[in-house]
Amino acid sequence: MSNNASATTSVTTTPPRKSESGLPADLKSTPHAVGSAVVSEHIETVGVDVSDVRPWIARDVKNFKRCGADEMLQQLLEMCADPNQSLPPSQKSTLLDTSLEAVLPLCNGPAVAQKIKQHLTKFCTIESETPSYSEFVEAANLALRELRKVDVAGIPAFQNDDETNIVFHVNDPSFIHQKHQGEKSSRKPDVVVVSHQTAADIIPEGKSKNVYKSACKAPTKKHENFQWVNVRTTFEFKRPKPRLPLPPSAYTKDYVAPDVLYIEYMKETDASDSSSDSSSQSTDSSDLSTDSSDQSMDSSDRSTDSTSTTGTAQSSHSNSNEVQNIAHRLRSNKRGSDHLRSNEPSTNKRSRQDEDRSSEQEERRNKKKKKGSYKPHPVIQNGLYVAEMFAAHTARQHVISFIVNNDIIYLWWFDRQHAIQCAGINFVQDLPRFVVLLFILQRMGYKQWGLHPLFEPEPGYKGKIIVEYEDDTDKDGQDKKGQDKRKRVDLTLDLRSEKRVTHFGLRGRATTVFPVTSKALSALPRRSHFRNKTNELVAKLFWPEEARQSEPEILEEVYKIAKDDLDVLGHVPEMVWFHKFEDTSTAIIRKALGIDDAGSRVLYIIVFKKLEPITTLSGERFLLAWWQAVKCHRALWKRGVHHRDISPNNLMGYRLRGRFITVLNDFDLSSIEDLLSSIQGGPKGFERTGTVPFMALDLLKPEAIAGQVEHVYRHDAESFIWVLAWICLRYRKGKLLRKGRPLDEWLTVDAMGCLKEKSCFLTMLGTVRPTGSHEKSFKVAFDCLDTIIRSFISPTAPIPEDDEAFKILLQNHVPQKILRRKISL
Repeated sequence: MSNNASATTSVTTTPPRKSESGLPADLKSTPHAVGSAVVSEHIETVGVDVSDVRPWIARDVKNFKRCGADEMLQQLLEMCADPNQSLPPSQKSTLLDTSLEAVLPLCNGPAVAQKIKQHLTKFCTIESETPSYSEFVEAANLALRELRKVDVAGIPAFQNDDETNIVFHVNDPSFIHQKHQGEKSSRKPDVVVVSHQTAADIIPEGKSKNVYKSACKAPTKKHENFQWVNVRTTFEFKRPKPRLPLPPSAYTKDYVAPDVLYIEYMKETDASDSSSDSSSQSTDSSDLSTDSSDQSMDSSDRSTDSTSTTGTAQSSHSNSNEVQNIAHRLRSNKRGSDHLRSNEPSTNKRSRQDEDRSSEQEERRNKKKKKGSYKPHPVIQNGLYVAEMFAAHTARQHVISFIVNNDIIYLWWFDRQHAIQCAGINFVQDLPRFVVLLFILQRMGYKQWGLHPLFEPEPGYKGKIIVEYEDDTDKDGQDKKGQDKRKRVDLTLDLRSEKRVTHFGLRGRATTVFPVTSKALSALPRRSHFRNKTNELVAKLFWPEEARQSEPEILEEVYKIAKDDLDVLGHVPEMVWFHKFEDTSTAIIRKALGIDDAGSRVLYIIVFKKLEPITTLSGERFLLAWWQAVKCHRALWKRGVHHRDISPNNLMGYRLRGRFITVLNDFDLSSIEDLLSSIQGGPKGFERTGTVPFMALDLLKPEAIAGQVEHVYRHDAESFIWVLAWICLRYRKGKLLRKGRPLDEWLTVDAMGCLKEKSCFLTMLGTVRPTGSHEKSFKVAFDCLDTIIRSFISPTAPIPEDDEAFKILLQNHVPQKILRRKISL
């Protein structure tokens, strides 16, 4: 299959990878806004404070995969192996054992080893957490300096380079700041790992540049703060026990841990200032841990619903009763559209902009006062730091982070599939394994730290990149003169643009969009059926599931339909070029660790012609643009292309001869009906896709979360109604309201919570007021929402066919002048 597309090259459609039952069970629930992904899309509303994002980070981390400590160390050593040295398989498979032998003298020697033991002894006898940081840092940095002399066959030798050589550094209580779509986050990890150069750079002028001495103390106000882009990893500490067992007199490489320990998260303990270890063999309800073995992962992991499998089952009856009782409340609260008024705020001597800004700042101050005593669980803290490290880099592939609970270190591997936790290592009693871990961190290059070598050959790189790829359209791979037919595309990414949309979170597609320029792509001929005349380009970097049909393949099917359907022609995004980075698959490490790789993801880049959001429009122009998207979607659905993710962010457009032409955007969760039908045993539309605040009510119910409700046309039609109401209530003159903004709560709840919020909204529909920019459009939304209300009042009514649903839910409520496109521009 071709991994690239140009304006003149079509993509060969390849079915998704099969499993024994057709498509993987993971596809039963693939919502767009999984866990913290919802924060990324609406970060200006949700915010980035700990209490704002804690529920979303919790959903991303609570169902981690497990692996043994030795298995992870062995895999990390293999990742560090020198590509220029070809180790025989027998030698490669014993890298951990060889490394343990190599570090034993460092652990048992007379000089440095004794100093390390002294710091570990002080660590064990200090009865509080914060003073223990410096002892841990001292021990780690002593070991790192001594490890410079250690050589292991197949592992690169130590390079004395201040840019790559690492040092442990106390950070707490110093903050590390970062901007996310204009929102500033402030975090203070306990200990960070940075380069020698970074540690030296924050030391004030005139002070000693001895980084090992300064590393034992947190940066002061005179120091520069660390930046997330320069942080390799973090260590989050918890110290429930005041005194710990002292180091043994001598170490061996054959230490056997008394229990296999994992640190786990339960919501009930999140406000607690303590944590505990739990054996993988048993789970005690009195512990702060919960059994989340691979076998127990179910819909709670794969959807935005935070309840466990048992919890969902137990609550489904009460939830169903609540939904059924809505009809009564609707009858008593429903009012006619004549009660609609604008929610425009009254004007006074202050400008509306100043009033909005002042109100928003006051709300934030009040919110922060309420958060003052909040202390998140270390698993959540760790997840927040990982999200910051992901956000600080372009296309970061993975992040390795650590939690230290008493004398046990827990290594966490995060990528866009899910988290993997390594069994705890007792760094006091099993010092050799801890030193091997330090050896690995010391010899890791940027790629092993997770930086993509193309997009970020060094931290913070912002220059031009060149993507090389095989042109699969030429079967021979060479031209007539025998020259190489490899293609090269230049890309200059505008990573500082205010229009850049970054991602804050851990799992999921992690979509990042930013402006891009390219001489090679700008020179490509254009397809005749594209109408967007702009020369501006945007790049979309994202991590789709490998098992799903790719967005470029789906778009090629869409383009075929556009050629002979005027409702689609010009109303779909123009893909200029794309590339799939095969070596980034999240399945690679899982296969190496023996972990199920179902739901694996891989990095794609797609370059499109630039579009602008539909939310910039008002009045009849907005309503016409919305209706264009409805018609494009309906035409594609009839031809077998099912979008399944209708949201405000996916309704875009461009200008053509003074008119706004709507584009139905973002097809990476779409499906092609014929393809699904051809896969024996595959789901027939039962995978739960979409962005939760805009999903149909039927798809938010427990049975839908469990994959028992088919996603049909009327569900997408209902999503268009929710999008219409959302924009009418939250945007004024093309701008998001800064105060008095309704529906924010839809962004901060899970699927069942959103079902309740939206149901309550329907009961109060008659009292809802749109902005002055959208009064006429909201009358359409009101009438459309009324059809949803009537479906609750008569739940036994027959389910309409697609054409009937299109008319009943949408078309019958749209003014004739919009249907006939007779509005003044």
